[in-house]
Amino acid sequence: MKMIKTALFSTVLLTSTGLFIQSAFATETTPATHIAPAYGDNPNIFKVLRYKAQAAAHNTAEIVDQAAQKGVAKVQPKVATAWQESKEFASETSVIAKEKSQQAAATVNQKINQTKEGLVGSPNQPPAPIESRPLSQSSSDFRAPTPPQAPANQLPAAQPPTSIDL
Repeated sequence: MKMIKTALFSTVLLTSTGLFIQSAFATETTPATHIAPAYGDNPNIFKVLRYKAQAAAHNTAEIVDQAAQKGVAKVQPKVATAWQESKEFASETSVIAKEKSQQAAATVNQKINQTKEGLVGSPNQPPAPIESRPLSQSSSDFRAPTPPQAPANQLPAAQPPTSIDL
């Protein structure tokens, strides 16, 4: 019986101490003016849900904005560097392309001039001689002028052997 009395007394003592402490802290921490919630003292459940959803959406938007700003801060230097490098590459490429196109234009002009000279002749060369023959003479009898002979101080070219001895 003594055990039951001791257990009961200790239970009452511990319970009353907890209640006393809870009521003491509640009176000390409660501010003098009570702030009413934004949806009133006795609101409709839908007003409360709307207010809480609006607050959650606002908090989520702020968190997303902060994360986006952090991401932009991380990516911005890389994007600026890539943009600068692409501008430099484009300018270098355009200079190279300009040089190549000028070279190609010069080559084309040179080839055109060579083709004109081959077809028409060069203005610096004397004109071709004009030969006149009677119409009754055949053009197949025409003999081309002989090329000039090699000077005497040059050796004649060696003749290849005509037979091979084995």
